[in-house]
Amino acid sequence: MSRAAERLFLERHVNPDALAVPAGFRVEVAATGLNNPSSLDFDEAGNIFVGEMGSPTASAYEPGRIVCVRPDGSVEVIASGFSGSITGLVYYRGAFYAVEHGRSSRVHRVYEDGAREVLVDGLPGGGDHPSSDIVVAHSERLYFAQGTRTNAGIVGPDNAWLAGHPELCDIPGADIALTGRNFESLNPSGPGTASTGAFKPFGTATREGERIKGDIRCSGAIWRIAPDGGEFELFAWGLRRPFGLSVHPDGRIFCTDAGMEARSSRRIADGREYMWQAVEGGWYGWPDYTGGEPVTDPKFKPQDAGQPEFLLKERPPLAGKPVARLPAGSGMAKFDFARSPLFGSPDTAFVALHEGFKIVTIDVATGAVDDFITNRHPGPASAYRSGSFEHPIAVKFDRTGEAAYILDLGILDTAPDGTIRTLRNTGVLWRVSPAAIA
Repeated sequence: MSRAAERLFLERHVNPDALAVPAGFRVEVAATGLNNPSSLDFDEAGNIFVGEMGSPTASAYEPGRIVCVRPDGSVEVIASGFSGSITGLVYYRGAFYAVEHGRSSRVHRVYEDGAREVLVDGLPGGGDHPSSDIVVAHSERLYFAQGTRTNAGIVGPDNAWLAGHPELCDIPGADIALTGRNFESLNPSGPGTASTGAFKPFGTATREGERIKGDIRCSGAIWRIAPDGGEFELFAWGLRRPFGLSVHPDGRIFCTDAGMEARSSRRIADGREYMWQAVEGGWYGWPDYTGGEPVTDPKFKPQDAGQPEFLLKERPPLAGKPVARLPAGSGMAKFDFARSPLFGSPDTAFVALHEGFKIVTIDVATGAVDDFITNRHPGPASAYRSGSFEHPIAVKFDRTGEAAYILDLGILDTAPDGTIRTLRNTGVLWRVSPAAIA
Protein backbone atom coordinates (compact mmCIF):
# COMPACT_ATOMS: atom_id res chain seq x y z
CA MET A 1 0.00 0.00 0.00
CA SER A 2 1.37 3.42 -0.90
CA ARG A 3 2.08 6.12 1.68
CA ALA A 4 -0.86 8.12 0.28
CA ALA A 5 -3.16 5.11 0.68
CA GLU A 6 -1.93 4.63 4.23
CA ARG A 7 -2.82 8.22 5.08
CA LEU A 8 -6.25 7.67 3.59
CA PHE A 9 -6.92 4.74 5.88
CA LEU A 10 -5.66 6.31 9.09
CA GLU A 11 -9.21 7.57 9.56
CA ARG A 12 -11.00 4.27 9.15
CA HIS A 13 -14.55 4.32 7.83
CA VAL A 14 -17.00 2.30 9.98
CA ASN A 15 -20.64 1.50 9.30
CA PRO A 16 -22.65 -0.98 11.42
CA ASP A 17 -25.23 -1.21 8.61
CA ALA A 18 -22.59 -2.99 6.52
CA LEU A 19 -22.84 -5.96 8.91
CA ALA A 20 -25.46 -8.69 8.65
CA VAL A 21 -26.79 -9.11 12.20
CA PRO A 22 -29.37 -11.65 13.46
CA ALA A 23 -32.89 -10.36 14.05
CA GLY A 24 -33.25 -8.98 17.54
CA PHE A 25 -29.65 -7.76 17.85
CA ARG A 26 -28.00 -4.43 17.26
CA VAL A 27 -24.34 -3.50 16.53
CA GLU A 28 -22.82 -0.15 17.50
CA VAL A 29 -19.34 1.36 17.31
CA ALA A 30 -17.86 1.75 20.81
CA ALA A 31 -14.46 3.16 19.82
CA THR A 32 -12.23 3.76 16.81
CA GLY A 33 -8.56 4.65 16.37
CA LEU A 34 -7.19 1.71 18.37
CA ASN A 35 -3.63 0.69 17.53
CA ASN A 36 -3.55 -3.03 16.67
CA PRO A 37 -5.82 -4.14 19.55
CA SER A 38 -5.50 -7.76 20.70
CA SER A 39 -7.51 -8.26 23.88
CA LEU A 40 -10.00 -6.67 26.27
CA ASP A 41 -11.60 -7.00 29.68
CA PHE A 42 -13.78 -5.10 32.16
CA ASP A 43 -13.40 -4.01 35.77
CA GLU A 44 -16.09 -4.29 38.45
CA ALA A 45 -17.52 -0.90 37.46
CA GLY A 46 -17.88 -1.96 33.82
CA ASN A 47 -15.01 0.14 32.45
CA ILE A 48 -13.53 -1.28 29.25
CA PHE A 49 -9.81 -1.92 28.96
CA VAL A 50 -7.99 -2.88 25.78
CA GLY A 51 -4.54 -4.34 25.24
CA GLU A 52 -2.82 -3.04 22.11
CA MET A 53 -0.01 -4.75 20.23
CA GLY A 54 1.29 -1.51 18.75
CA SER A 55 2.58 -1.22 15.19
CA PRO A 56 5.46 0.00 13.04
CA THR A 57 5.57 3.64 12.01
CA ALA A 58 7.63 5.33 9.34
CA SER A 59 10.60 5.68 11.69
CA ALA A 60 10.12 3.37 14.70
CA TYR A 61 8.01 0.72 16.39
CA GLU A 62 5.23 1.72 18.74
CA PRO A 63 5.16 -0.95 21.49
CA GLY A 64 2.08 -2.27 23.19
CA ARG A 65 0.05 -0.46 25.80
CA ILE A 66 -3.12 -0.79 27.89
CA VAL A 67 -5.87 1.78 27.35
CA CYS A 68 -9.26 2.50 28.89
CA VAL A 69 -12.14 3.12 26.49
CA ARG A 70 -14.45 5.75 27.97
CA PRO A 71 -18.25 5.80 27.37
CA ASP A 72 -17.85 8.60 24.80
CA GLY A 73 -15.37 6.49 22.79
CA SER A 74 -12.30 8.42 23.90
CA VAL A 75 -9.18 6.48 24.89
CA GLU A 76 -7.03 7.03 27.98
CA VAL A 77 -3.63 5.35 28.30
CA ILE A 78 -3.30 3.29 31.49
CA ALA A 79 0.12 1.71 30.95
CA SER A 80 2.75 2.02 28.23
CA GLY A 81 6.47 1.57 27.76
CA PHE A 82 6.36 -2.19 27.22
CA SER A 83 9.20 -3.59 25.15
CA GLY A 84 6.92 -5.75 22.97
CA SER A 85 3.31 -6.34 22.03
CA ILE A 86 0.46 -6.82 24.51
CA THR A 87 -1.19 -9.99 23.23
CA GLY A 88 -3.41 -10.90 26.19
CA LEU A 89 -5.15 -8.98 28.97
CA VAL A 90 -7.34 -9.82 31.96
CA TYR A 91 -8.48 -7.67 34.89
CA TYR A 92 -8.66 -9.31 38.31
CA ARG A 93 -9.07 -7.83 41.80
CA GLY A 94 -7.70 -4.36 41.14
CA ALA A 95 -4.89 -5.26 38.73
CA PHE A 96 -4.36 -6.08 35.08
CA TYR A 97 -2.48 -9.17 34.01
CA ALA A 98 -0.92 -8.68 30.61
CA VAL A 99 0.92 -11.09 28.33
CA GLU A 100 3.73 -9.36 26.45
CA HIS A 101 5.15 -11.01 23.33
CA GLY A 102 8.75 -10.52 22.38
CA ARG A 103 12.04 -12.39 21.98
CA SER A 104 11.38 -13.60 25.52
CA SER A 105 7.68 -13.40 26.31
CA ARG A 106 6.48 -12.56 29.79
CA VAL A 107 3.45 -11.95 32.02
CA HIS A 108 3.09 -8.64 33.85
CA ARG A 109 0.95 -7.57 36.77
CA VAL A 110 -0.06 -3.98 36.02
CA TYR A 111 -1.69 -1.69 38.56
CA GLU A 112 -4.26 0.99 37.77
CA ASP A 113 -1.62 3.71 38.21
CA GLY A 114 0.49 2.09 35.47
CA ALA A 115 3.11 0.55 37.77
CA ARG A 116 3.95 -3.04 36.89
CA GLU A 117 6.01 -6.06 37.79
CA VAL A 118 6.99 -9.23 35.93
CA LEU A 119 5.35 -12.44 37.16
CA VAL A 120 6.75 -14.82 34.54
CA ASP A 121 9.67 -14.33 32.16
CA GLY A 122 11.56 -16.43 29.66
CA LEU A 123 8.66 -17.91 27.71
CA PRO A 124 9.80 -19.07 24.23
CA GLY A 125 8.79 -16.12 22.07
CA GLY A 126 10.43 -14.87 18.94
CA GLY A 127 9.01 -17.54 16.65
CA ASP A 128 6.16 -17.99 14.20
CA HIS A 129 3.37 -18.02 16.78
CA PRO A 130 3.19 -15.50 19.59
CA SER A 131 2.08 -15.57 23.16
CA SER A 132 -1.66 -15.03 23.17
CA ASP A 133 -4.43 -15.03 25.73
CA ILE A 134 -4.76 -14.98 29.52
CA VAL A 135 -7.78 -15.85 31.69
CA VAL A 136 -8.64 -16.47 35.34
CA ALA A 137 -9.97 -19.93 36.12
CA HIS A 138 -9.83 -22.79 38.64
CA SER A 139 -9.00 -21.75 42.20
CA GLU A 140 -8.29 -18.19 41.05
CA ARG A 141 -5.33 -19.12 38.88
CA LEU A 142 -4.11 -17.27 35.79
CA TYR A 143 -3.94 -19.40 32.63
CA PHE A 144 -1.94 -18.13 29.65
CA ALA A 145 -0.69 -19.54 26.35
CA GLN A 146 2.22 -19.45 23.89
CA GLY A 147 2.47 -20.87 20.36
CA THR A 148 5.26 -22.86 18.72
CA ARG A 149 8.28 -21.36 17.04
CA THR A 150 7.92 -23.43 13.87
CA ASN A 151 5.16 -24.79 11.66
CA ALA A 152 5.76 -28.50 12.20
CA GLY A 153 8.73 -28.93 14.53
CA ILE A 154 11.52 -28.23 12.02
CA VAL A 155 13.34 -24.91 11.66
CA GLY A 156 13.67 -23.93 8.01
CA PRO A 157 13.84 -21.08 5.50
CA ASP A 158 10.10 -20.46 5.98
CA ASN A 159 10.87 -19.04 9.44
CA ALA A 160 11.33 -15.31 8.88
CA TRP A 161 13.16 -14.99 12.20
CA LEU A 162 15.90 -17.50 11.27
CA ALA A 163 18.48 -14.98 10.04
CA GLY A 164 18.28 -12.92 13.23
CA HIS A 165 17.98 -15.82 15.68
CA PRO A 166 19.58 -18.98 14.27
CA GLU A 167 19.82 -20.44 17.79
CA LEU A 168 16.07 -20.78 18.24
CA CYS A 169 14.08 -23.99 17.97
CA ASP A 170 11.04 -25.58 19.58
CA ILE A 171 11.17 -27.02 23.10
CA PRO A 172 9.15 -30.05 24.27
CA GLY A 173 7.13 -30.01 27.48
CA ALA A 174 8.45 -33.43 28.58
CA ASP A 175 11.48 -35.60 27.87
CA ILE A 176 11.13 -37.13 24.40
CA ALA A 177 13.02 -39.53 22.13
CA LEU A 178 13.34 -38.77 18.42
CA THR A 179 12.96 -40.96 15.35
CA GLY A 180 16.05 -39.31 13.89
CA ARG A 181 14.22 -38.03 10.82
CA ASN A 182 16.16 -35.10 9.35
CA PHE A 183 15.14 -32.64 6.63
CA GLU A 184 17.23 -31.05 3.89
CA SER A 185 16.58 -27.45 2.97
CA LEU A 186 18.38 -24.54 1.40
CA ASN A 187 20.72 -22.73 3.73
CA PRO A 188 19.62 -19.05 3.74
CA SER A 189 22.94 -17.89 5.24
CA GLY A 190 25.34 -19.86 3.09
CA PRO A 191 25.81 -22.07 0.05
CA GLY A 192 24.22 -25.46 -0.38
CA THR A 193 21.76 -27.19 1.91
CA ALA A 194 21.51 -28.00 5.60
CA SER A 195 20.13 -31.01 7.44
CA THR A 196 17.87 -30.19 10.39
CA GLY A 197 16.18 -32.46 12.91
CA ALA A 198 13.22 -31.98 15.24
CA PHE A 199 13.52 -29.65 18.23
CA LYS A 200 16.98 -28.56 17.05
CA PRO A 201 18.38 -25.26 15.70
CA PHE A 202 18.69 -24.94 11.94
CA GLY A 203 21.45 -27.11 10.47
CA THR A 204 21.61 -29.51 13.44
CA ALA A 205 20.82 -33.12 12.58
CA THR A 206 19.43 -35.75 14.97
CA ARG A 207 19.87 -39.50 15.33
CA GLU A 208 17.34 -42.24 16.10
CA GLY A 209 16.67 -42.55 19.82
CA GLU A 210 18.25 -39.19 20.65
CA ARG A 211 16.63 -37.75 23.73
CA ILE A 212 15.57 -34.13 24.12
CA LYS A 213 15.03 -32.86 27.63
CA GLY A 214 11.66 -31.31 28.32
CA ASP A 215 11.24 -27.90 29.89
CA ILE A 216 8.34 -26.21 31.62
CA ARG A 217 9.05 -23.22 29.34
CA CYS A 218 8.17 -25.23 26.26
CA SER A 219 6.61 -24.41 22.89
CA GLY A 220 2.90 -24.58 22.14
CA ALA A 221 1.61 -24.68 25.69
CA ILE A 222 -0.78 -23.39 28.35
CA TRP A 223 0.57 -22.54 31.80
CA ARG A 224 -0.91 -21.35 35.09
CA ILE A 225 0.23 -19.29 38.05
CA ALA A 226 -1.34 -17.66 41.12
CA PRO A 227 -2.15 -13.93 40.68
CA ASP A 228 0.33 -13.06 43.43
CA GLY A 229 3.11 -14.86 41.61
CA GLY A 230 5.30 -17.71 42.74
CA GLU A 231 6.01 -20.96 40.93
CA PHE A 232 4.15 -21.48 37.68
CA GLU A 233 3.04 -24.81 36.26
CA LEU A 234 2.69 -26.38 32.83
CA PHE A 235 -1.01 -27.12 32.32
CA ALA A 236 -1.10 -28.56 28.77
CA TRP A 237 1.16 -28.75 25.70
CA GLY A 238 1.34 -30.16 22.16
CA LEU A 239 -0.70 -27.26 20.74
CA ARG A 240 0.61 -25.44 17.67
CA ARG A 241 -1.03 -22.05 18.06
CA PRO A 242 -3.23 -21.80 21.16
CA PHE A 243 -4.52 -18.33 20.37
CA GLY A 244 -7.76 -17.83 22.30
CA LEU A 245 -8.56 -19.04 25.82
CA SER A 246 -11.95 -18.87 27.50
CA VAL A 247 -13.58 -20.32 30.59
CA HIS A 248 -16.95 -22.04 30.26
CA PRO A 249 -19.50 -20.96 32.89
CA ASP A 250 -19.01 -24.40 34.51
CA GLY A 251 -15.25 -23.79 34.85
CA ARG A 252 -13.89 -25.83 31.93
CA ILE A 253 -11.14 -24.21 29.86
CA PHE A 254 -11.31 -24.14 26.06
CA CYS A 255 -8.84 -22.86 23.47
CA THR A 256 -8.60 -22.24 19.74
CA ASP A 257 -5.70 -23.73 17.79
CA ALA A 258 -4.41 -23.79 14.20
CA GLY A 259 -3.15 -26.93 12.47
CA MET A 260 0.10 -27.34 10.55
CA GLU A 261 0.60 -26.10 6.99
CA ALA A 262 2.11 -27.45 3.78
CA ARG A 263 5.24 -25.34 4.01
CA SER A 264 8.94 -25.69 4.76
CA SER A 265 10.79 -28.99 4.62
CA ARG A 266 8.19 -30.89 6.68
CA ARG A 267 4.97 -30.24 4.83
CA ILE A 268 1.58 -31.23 6.29
CA ALA A 269 -1.49 -31.00 4.04
CA ASP A 270 -5.13 -30.58 5.07
CA GLY A 271 -4.31 -28.66 8.23
CA ARG A 272 -7.42 -27.17 9.80
CA GLU A 273 -8.33 -25.03 12.78
CA TYR A 274 -9.68 -26.41 16.01
CA MET A 275 -11.35 -25.69 19.30
CA TRP A 276 -10.19 -27.90 22.16
CA GLN A 277 -11.19 -28.45 25.74
CA ALA A 278 -7.91 -28.01 27.59
CA VAL A 279 -7.36 -30.46 30.46
CA GLU A 280 -4.62 -30.59 33.06
CA GLY A 281 -1.64 -32.62 31.90
CA GLY A 282 -3.05 -32.93 28.38
CA TRP A 283 -0.92 -33.43 25.27
CA TYR A 284 -2.64 -32.35 22.06
CA GLY A 285 -0.45 -34.06 19.49
CA TRP A 286 1.82 -31.45 17.90
CA PRO A 287 4.01 -32.11 15.94
CA ASP A 288 2.91 -35.71 15.15
CA TYR A 289 -0.87 -35.26 15.24
CA THR A 290 -3.13 -32.57 13.88
CA GLY A 291 -6.69 -32.30 15.16
CA GLY A 292 -6.24 -35.59 17.04
CA GLU A 293 -5.23 -37.51 13.90
CA PRO A 294 -1.73 -38.84 13.06
CA VAL A 295 0.17 -37.05 10.30
CA THR A 296 0.89 -40.51 8.84
CA ASP A 297 -2.74 -40.60 7.62
CA PRO A 298 -2.67 -40.34 3.78
CA LYS A 299 -4.94 -37.29 3.82
CA PHE A 300 -2.09 -35.24 5.29
CA LYS A 301 0.24 -36.00 2.36
CA PRO A 302 0.85 -32.93 0.18
CA GLN A 303 0.71 -33.35 -3.59
CA ASP A 304 4.28 -32.07 -3.94
CA ALA A 305 5.93 -33.94 -1.05
CA GLY A 306 6.17 -37.34 0.58
CA GLN A 307 3.96 -38.79 3.29
CA PRO A 308 4.69 -37.08 6.64
CA GLU A 309 6.37 -39.29 9.21
CA PHE A 310 6.50 -39.14 13.00
CA LEU A 311 9.22 -37.09 14.69
CA LEU A 312 8.76 -38.64 18.13
CA LYS A 313 9.79 -42.25 18.71
CA GLU A 314 7.17 -42.55 21.45
CA ARG A 315 4.24 -40.24 21.99
CA PRO A 316 2.23 -39.34 25.10
CA PRO A 317 -1.44 -40.32 25.04
CA LEU A 318 -3.67 -37.81 23.31
CA ALA A 319 -5.85 -35.63 25.51
CA GLY A 320 -8.85 -36.17 23.21
CA LYS A 321 -10.46 -34.91 20.02
CA PRO A 322 -11.33 -31.31 19.12
CA VAL A 323 -14.82 -30.14 20.03
CA ALA A 324 -15.02 -28.37 16.63
CA ARG A 325 -13.12 -28.08 13.35
CA LEU A 326 -13.07 -25.17 10.91
CA PRO A 327 -11.38 -24.87 7.49
CA ALA A 328 -7.79 -23.72 7.28
CA GLY A 329 -7.55 -19.97 6.80
CA SER A 330 -10.54 -19.20 9.04
CA GLY A 331 -8.31 -17.45 11.53
CA MET A 332 -9.98 -18.73 14.71
CA ALA A 333 -9.02 -16.16 17.31
CA LYS A 334 -10.34 -15.19 20.75
CA PHE A 335 -13.78 -16.04 22.03
CA ASP A 336 -16.17 -16.01 24.97
CA PHE A 337 -19.13 -18.03 26.17
CA ALA A 338 -22.67 -16.71 26.46
CA ARG A 339 -23.18 -15.32 29.95
CA SER A 340 -26.90 -14.57 29.57
CA PRO A 341 -29.86 -16.41 28.01
CA LEU A 342 -30.24 -13.33 25.81
CA PHE A 343 -27.34 -14.74 23.75
CA GLY A 344 -28.02 -18.45 24.08
CA SER A 345 -27.06 -21.43 26.19
CA PRO A 346 -23.86 -21.54 28.28
CA ASP A 347 -22.43 -24.02 25.75
CA THR A 348 -22.46 -21.34 23.03
CA ALA A 349 -19.03 -19.88 22.27
CA PHE A 350 -18.86 -16.67 20.23
CA VAL A 351 -15.65 -16.83 18.17
CA ALA A 352 -13.88 -14.13 16.15
CA LEU A 353 -12.62 -15.35 12.76
CA HIS A 354 -9.68 -13.13 11.92
CA GLU A 355 -9.45 -14.25 8.29
CA GLY A 356 -13.11 -15.20 7.92
CA PHE A 357 -14.16 -11.58 8.61
CA LYS A 358 -17.03 -12.63 10.86
CA ILE A 359 -18.21 -13.89 14.24
CA VAL A 360 -19.45 -17.46 14.50
CA THR A 361 -21.00 -19.49 17.28
CA ILE A 362 -19.74 -22.92 18.26
CA ASP A 363 -21.85 -25.25 20.39
CA VAL A 364 -19.16 -27.04 22.40
CA ALA A 365 -21.61 -29.83 23.28
CA THR A 366 -22.30 -30.75 19.63
CA GLY A 367 -19.54 -29.06 17.60
CA ALA A 368 -22.11 -27.20 15.49
CA VAL A 369 -20.77 -24.00 13.88
CA ASP A 370 -23.09 -21.19 12.73
CA ASP A 371 -22.61 -17.64 11.48
CA PHE A 372 -23.59 -14.91 13.93
CA ILE A 373 -22.41 -11.59 12.44
CA THR A 374 -20.96 -11.38 8.93
CA ASN A 375 -19.87 -8.74 6.43
CA ARG A 376 -22.53 -8.05 3.83
CA HIS A 377 -19.71 -8.06 1.26
CA PRO A 378 -17.12 -10.89 1.24
CA GLY A 379 -13.63 -10.10 2.45
CA PRO A 380 -12.40 -7.26 4.65
CA ALA A 381 -14.14 -3.89 4.73
CA SER A 382 -11.23 -2.10 3.06
CA ALA A 383 -11.77 -4.15 -0.10
CA TYR A 384 -15.06 -2.28 -0.57
CA ARG A 385 -14.75 0.72 1.76
CA SER A 386 -17.94 -0.69 3.25
CA GLY A 387 -17.26 0.08 6.93
CA SER A 388 -17.76 -3.51 8.15
CA PHE A 389 -15.28 -5.89 9.81
CA GLU A 390 -11.61 -5.83 8.81
CA HIS A 391 -10.08 -8.54 11.01
CA PRO A 392 -12.11 -9.36 14.14
CA ILE A 393 -9.72 -10.80 16.71
CA ALA A 394 -11.60 -11.10 20.02
CA VAL A 395 -15.09 -11.39 21.51
CA LYS A 396 -15.77 -10.66 25.18
CA PHE A 397 -18.99 -10.30 27.17
CA ASP A 398 -19.25 -7.54 29.73
CA ARG A 399 -19.85 -8.30 33.39
CA THR A 400 -23.63 -8.27 32.96
CA GLY A 401 -23.52 -10.72 30.06
CA GLU A 402 -26.01 -8.48 28.23
CA ALA A 403 -23.54 -7.04 25.73
CA ALA A 404 -20.72 -8.56 23.70
CA TYR A 405 -17.74 -6.49 22.59
CA ILE A 406 -15.81 -7.33 19.44
CA LEU A 407 -12.24 -6.16 18.86
CA ASP A 408 -11.34 -5.57 15.23
CA LEU A 409 -7.59 -5.57 14.63
CA GLY A 410 -7.66 -3.10 11.77
CA ILE A 411 -6.41 -2.86 8.19
CA LEU A 412 -3.56 -5.18 7.20
CA ASP A 413 -0.90 -4.17 4.71
CA THR A 414 2.14 -5.86 3.17
CA ALA A 415 5.32 -3.89 3.78
CA PRO A 416 8.09 -3.57 1.14
CA ASP A 417 10.07 -6.38 2.84
CA GLY A 418 7.07 -8.74 2.54
CA THR A 419 6.04 -8.68 6.20
CA ILE A 420 2.39 -8.12 7.05
CA ARG A 421 1.61 -5.25 9.37
CA THR A 422 -1.48 -3.54 10.73
CA LEU A 423 -1.95 0.08 9.77
CA ARG A 424 -1.80 2.09 12.97
CA ASN A 425 -4.94 3.50 14.55
CA THR A 426 -7.34 1.50 12.33
CA GLY A 427 -8.58 -0.82 15.10
CA VAL A 428 -12.24 -0.70 16.14
CA LEU A 429 -14.26 -1.82 19.17
CA TRP A 430 -17.84 -2.89 18.35
CA ARG A 431 -20.70 -3.49 20.78
CA VAL A 432 -23.43 -6.09 20.21
CA SER A 433 -26.59 -6.23 22.32
CA PRO A 434 -30.20 -7.36 22.08
CA ALA A 435 -32.13 -4.57 20.36
CA ALA A 436 -34.58 -4.28 23.25
CA ILE A 437 -31.85 -3.21 25.69
CA ALA A 438 -29.39 -1.51 23.32
